[in-house]
Amino acid sequence: MSTFNLEIVTPTQILKTDNVSYLRCPGVDGLFGVLSGHRDALIALSLGEIKISQDKSDTIYATSGGFAEISGNKVELLVETIEASENIDKQRAEASLKRAKDRLKSNKDVDSKRAEMSLARAMNRLSISRK
Repeated sequence: MSTFNLEIVTPTQILKTDNVSYLRCPGVDGLFGVLSGHRDALIALSLGEIKISQDKSDTIYATSGGFAEISGNKVELLVETIEASENIDKQRAEASLKRAKDRLKSNKDVDSKRAEMSLARAMNRLSISRK
């Protein structure tokens, strides 16, 4: 099976992976997959799960959005955050979820959009931590 190279760039790190056979990402218009030979594209990413298949094994990551640039035999993900499922601190994610829920329930002057995004990120991280 043909493979491609993947580079994931965040504000704090760069992750490089060679010989990727399949990549699945959360696009703003829904999930999309990439195989070797994919047409060049620039795609906006949404909050969700990134799946990288390599050597008959999968690695799952949580992301909060960004962009995917597909060009030739390389994919570059420019993301705000990325966290491998096995590295997610479940207790911290659960605490974030509780804080976001509490903010939304409070009668105080709350930025509801920001609280809803915090809730979505915490739920995403918890979901992916179980994979």
